[in-house]
Amino acid sequence: MGGEIIQSEKLEKLKELAVYLARWDKRIEKIVAFPDSKQEGTKFDLICCFDPEPLNDSAGFFWIANLLTRLEVEALDERLKILHPFDLGFEIGEQVFLPNGIIIRSPGGQTVVWQNHEE
Repeated sequence: MGGEIIQSEKLEKLKELAVYLARWDKRIEKIVAFPDSKQEGTKFDLICCFDPEPLNDSAGFFWIANLLTRLEVEALDERLKILHPFDLGFEIGEQVFLPNGIIIRSPGGQTVVWQNHEE
């Protein structure tokens, strides 16, 4: 991971996607993105920050599975013409949980792609 810059065209597509995710799950307070360092900027991790946070990783993965299912049913990535792969994960405290089973500390250099401003 790291502080690599997300290209503006890709960032705009991720922002569009994030708006839909936040509409579908009102618990999402913020969505951040960062490039997957192993894929050198061709893959991105989108991390949902929920309020309240999931009680545990099982609950968090269930919430993410619901979002991924809706993405697939609505073929949103195709409609938005998102051509680069991405993973959808979530945060509990300082830990980030990714669908491939990787748990990392919340990395620096994140780009906020959506944030709830209703407070």
